[in-house]
Amino acid sequence: VMVLRNVIILAQSGLVLFAKEFMHSVAQPRLLGSLLTAMTEFSALATGMKPTFIELSSLAVTFVHDDTVKVFCALVHDRNDSASFGQLIASEILTAFVDEYSPDRLRSTASSGHNLRDFGSFDAKIAAIVQHSIRPVLQKLDAQPGVIQSLLLTEENIVQAGVGEIDQFAILANNAAIFCYSDVILNLVNQNDSTKHIIFDDELGLRRTLLWRIEDCVLIVYLSTQVASPIYADALDLAEQSRSLIAQVLAFMRTSGASFRRSTANASTSSKKATRKVESNNR
Repeated sequence: VMVLRNVIILAQSGLVLFAKEFMHSVAQPRLLGSLLTAMTEFSALATGMKPTFIELSSLAVTFVHDDTVKVFCALVHDRNDSASFGQLIASEILTAFVDEYSPDRLRSTASSGHNLRDFGSFDAKIAAIVQHSIRPVLQKLDAQPGVIQSLLLTEENIVQAGVGEIDQFAILANNAAIFCYSDVILNLVNQNDSTKHIIFDDELGLRRTLLWRIEDCVLIVYLSTQVASPIYADALDLAEQSRSLIAQVLAFMRTSGASFRRSTANASTSSKKATRKVESNNR
């Protein structure tokens, strides 16, 4: 099970601006902050580069730097978590932190050490930031040649989508069938561990639909079959990588008590209206 342990945001001077514990693995994050700063400085002196990922005996630390504001985020997580997952979450957290507090304010606090308590309210935003980190995963997938569109569904809503236009009525009208097929996937997985997804081809053979069941959601990826084989293979590979990242995010949400069913801040109002209209049309 994927585990986030600590999030620490530091100034380049080593001053801890914000720290949050998900587990009691690090009793004194400020001492850890000093250690991480020393490791970063040593790496920069020895190699001329800042570290982005450090694997320890039982933990891993992912670093993301903002050289403009001169702050960085250190994400402490289980060593079994992928480095790409750590980069995704740390990047989203640091971006949200810099957006929440102006660069001038961060620079002033970093130099003076005053008003550190002002950043405490950021704690309440972490869960939503992690949840919304699925969107850049889908956006990157949608930008891949050979990928037509990707989206993540619950039984009630289209909760995440990439950059393409969505035919909400068609998708929501067929939601029950989509989840029925996804349940077939789960049954097949129980019988055969090699079963990972179901593939549908359209009648003209122009578009291929890949369907994964992840937690209480379904990931749908539409691929073009009209591209060269290497392009299609790269698109399929990125789709699998994206599925893995999304699964790690959803696992964190489950273990932290959050879910798309209870947290629908990212579900669009238009999706809800589409649901009601589909239900009305079906009567």
